[in-house]
Amino acid sequence: AVGAGDKQGFYDYLERAVLCNLLAMVFDFMDGKVARLTGHASEFGVQVDSLSDVLSFGLVPAVLFKALAQEEFGLKPKWALALASLHLFGAVLRLARFNVESDLENDDHRSFKGLPSPAAAAGVGSLVYLYVHAVREYPDLVPYIKVAFPWMIASLGVLMWTRLPYLHAANMLLTESRPFWHLLVILITLAAVFLAPPIGIAVVMMLYVLSGPVIYIWDRCRGRATVDGESVL
Repeated sequence: AVGAGDKQGFYDYLERAVLCNLLAMVFDFMDGKVARLTGHASEFGVQVDSLSDVLSFGLVPAVLFKALAQEEFGLKPKWALALASLHLFGAVLRLARFNVESDLENDDHRSFKGLPSPAAAAGVGSLVYLYVHAVREYPDLVPYIKVAFPWMIASLGVLMWTRLPYLHAANMLLTESRPFWHLLVILITLAAVFLAPPIGIAVVMMLYVLSGPVIYIWDRCRGRATVDGESVL
């Protein structure tokens, strides 16, 4: 347990861990592209990359949630461990399926089957970051975060092993020919993050998490099957 005098140090630790996890996401986005550009893509590299992803985007967010839930939310250790394990289990299943189904030579796809593990980790990280700042800057939000966070980490774990379609945001937004709505999304995202970083980042990540079910329902209503990523937007 963290004493009252050590709370700030505990929050600083959580914030540094979130920033390190963000760096892991940047490297995860770059490593595959660098391997293909240099001609060093291999099946061994795919397995090592997935093992790193399990640790960075499965285990680390699970540990962050467990630490925060036990110290701040009042969850019993067994419940905190169960919810954290659900996130880790979802990440393992998600990455195992991705390895089996992905194309070694080309992962510049426009969509994913299931919530990508880096996005799920970013969802956890954004809520941890929001909580740490809410304690000092937005105290009215603290009770809502305490109630919502356990439900969110459970949902993120489940969404990772579903086959709901998720856009490959980075590939779509960084392509050479961008439609107007791509630019609009970038501007809105930057504005939200600039105006209130903790709230803006959390809102952007939660909208992305919700985009999978929304796209699936929208396409089902239009009679289009998007689970296999063939017709996403």
